[in-house]
Amino acid sequence: MLARVSVQLPFALSIPEGQTLISHAYEEDGCIIRIYPPVESDTSRLLADTQKIRINDVAAIQADVLRIDFQKAAFQRPAGSGALEPAADMVLRVTNSFLSRVRHVAHSPWVRPLDRLLAWWIVYMNDDQTALEHDDRFTRECGRFDVAMKIEVTPLNTLIWEDVHRLPPDYDPPPWDDLLLDAFAELPRVGPSVVLAATALEVYISAVLNGLARLNSTPPDLWKWINDRRAEPTVEEQYDSLLHILAGHSLKSEKRLWQCFMNLKAARNKFVHEGIAQIHGMPVSSDEAKKLIASASEIITKVRGWLPRELHWPVFNHQTPIELLKLVLRNTKYDATVNDETQQRRIEP
Repeated sequence: MLARVSVQLPFALSIPEGQTLISHAYEEDGCIIRIYPPVESDTSRLLADTQKIRINDVAAIQADVLRIDFQKAAFQRPAGSGALEPAADMVLRVTNSFLSRVRHVAHSPWVRPLDRLLAWWIVYMNDDQTALEHDDRFTRECGRFDVAMKIEVTPLNTLIWEDVHRLPPDYDPPPWDDLLLDAFAELPRVGPSVVLAATALEVYISAVLNGLARLNSTPPDLWKWINDRRAEPTVEEQYDSLLHILAGHSLKSEKRLWQCFMNLKAARNKFVHEGIAQIHGMPVSSDEAKKLIASASEIITKVRGWLPRELHWPVFNHQTPIELLKLVLRNTKYDATVNDETQQRRIEP
């Protein structure tokens, strides 16, 4: 039996028109898996009317639907049940295996493994690609949609608008603020996000201690020696001993924030040195990374409260309720005919 799966990608792969791409198969856990050339979705086809891409002087289609065949003796496919085969985690693993290899071989920063499957479809058929006989006990085709998608909203109301214009035109935001915003923007990519958040804390404490040293009239030569000696203070020493000396407070006294700080540092170091962000030997999930970045923001706020007003910077905390309404497609129909070059699918709302 065949389970023909189509996975909607959040990006497109540019394939020159007329290019012959042959499907490739391999076996995993007794299941034959065949990867077909990606094809255009209806949306991509519509966008093609507004922009053209050429590769080696040949027009290219923007393929954003990956096609995969799973083949074995039988699949669980009970009617009216979500427990279908192949399972979502297997489809995601196979999809990400392909995308990781494309990213590496094509050297493309735009291709990224998926955090979750946003939309995918299954059509079941016989091994010879003919339609299965109708049986009310079993489903013959099914669509899956994950509505927990990433929606980016930037509100601009009267309060935000006026605060923007209270800042002078030449205002330069604190560099750690930009780094934290970049860290949030990188999610769900865990590694880059924790590196940016950890860097934000390093940049922040360095600026804070330099400002405190100036206000406290610390001899410049002494301060230069402290920071330029061969074994310069670690980031932990900066947030602990040096901050206590110059501001009278140590982040170490805030046990929860200190633990978050150490976890963020550990995740960053593991990613930089081993390629995977980990804490206590366990990979950091995107949700955990989001919490680490939020804790970095808390640390900055806590330390700011210990500083004299001369070292304060403008802080804005606008609470803006946002409601999102989204129409989700209800019925999906397919033409499951497929070969190595083409596949057509039709969606009805």
